[in-house]
Amino acid sequence: MQHFLKKNLKCGSTFVKFPNIVRLFNEVNMSHIERRQRDKEEIRQRIIDAAREIAAKEGWQAVTIRRIADRIEYTPPIVYEYFESKEDLFKELVYFGFDILHKQFVEASQTESDPKKLLLKLAIIHWDFSLQNKELFQLMFNLERPTPNEAMIYNMTLIEKTMTQISKGEKEIVRDLVFSFFCLKQGAITFMMQMDKLPHKLSEKDARKLFIRVMERFINSI
Repeated sequence: MQHFLKKNLKCGSTFVKFPNIVRLFNEVNMSHIERRQRDKEEIRQRIIDAAREIAAKEGWQAVTIRRIADRIEYTPPIVYEYFESKEDLFKELVYFGFDILHKQFVEASQTESDPKKLLLKLAIIHWDFSLQNKELFQLMFNLERPTPNEAMIYNMTLIEKTMTQISKGEKEIVRDLVFSFFCLKQGAITFMMQMDKLPHKLSEKDARKLFIRVMERFINSI
């Protein structure tokens, strides 16, 4: 096609007879580029999904580049074309999770003006997210979490701002309250994730109700 165009572009009269050739070539070329981009995005998503599936069944320690490659039926070098290492993949997953929370936090802050109700809503968002994305939540809040991105910073800032509105306290008091809020929230969620190992476990519905009551009691005490 390119050779044909170059040959005919040199001859003005011939080129005039085929005004749609260039447009056709551009359309074919763009279609090819778009298809390759879609294919790359699909493979990238399959890699991410495979990592989460392995982690959901066996834990994040079982996730390796070779295991991912085997699961999506590609060779390890293909996976390395998209992620430099397993750690690089984990980092993207962590940022992906916080981006989801960020969108829900923004929506909550725009629809709820009462700071106490907003703080409770943020806690419930965390609870629901952890239940729907257990393996991702565990990765997001492990001790090797990557450098905070904009979404992570926004989420923390929103909680601090909301806590300041509720307590009207000094910076040190707000810091202590935020620390207590996170300890209570994270502790309850972590305990919930271990419930399957307990002899008398609560249903997810009852556990959620209990979590809300606990968080309401703490927030109303401020």
